[in-house]
Amino acid sequence: MSKLSSWSPLVLGTRAEPGTEPPTITDEPPEAASVPRTFGFVDISGFTAFCDQHGEHAAIELLTEFRSLARGITSRRATRIAKWLGDGVMLVATEQNPLLATVAELTVRSNALGIPTHAGIASGEVLMFEGDDYVGRTVNLAARLCDAAEVHQILAADLATSFPKWIEPQAPVSINAPGLGLITKVRPLQVRPEIVEVLSPPRAG
Repeated sequence: MSKLSSWSPLVLGTRAEPGTEPPTITDEPPEAASVPRTFGFVDISGFTAFCDQHGEHAAIELLTEFRSLARGITSRRATRIAKWLGDGVMLVATEQNPLLATVAELTVRSNALGIPTHAGIASGEVLMFEGDDYVGRTVNLAARLCDAAEVHQILAADLATSFPKWIEPQAPVSINAPGLGLITKVRPLQVRPEIVEVLSPPRAG
């Protein structure tokens, strides 16, 4: 028998931390790892109407500008673009507050450039599937909150109570999310006015 086939976490003296076990020879597929993550979905509001009114070329320019913003902000804030979703983006981070800061900055900067957005954020345990995809309620919740958010609004749920000081949680609300039912204690998040002012274009005058 191969030495490798007889390995187990207990051979090393202590039970290994999940995800760090030594490899074994087995016919069984590896189990998906459960990991804590925070997800954010940000969509351009009214993109279909914009296409109808201004044409496809103008819509592509708008989308290109939005994606350029997203790439620049995520590269500075320890946040990853998980996937592009047509007129939106799915973001993921191992820590909550860098994700909050990414979504907040993206929505404010987009609005300053005339690109209205809405966003949803949720945090919790998910299964990592094939190394680069995520499965679980937390992902679905963040997406549903984005769908429910109004223009320029960020809705968040299942977060720790500590936030970046320039992002202020508002009074909790309840959202009826398709497929998930009634979600209580959803917190709208608001960027402090002085931050919005700094990022807003100068007034003509």
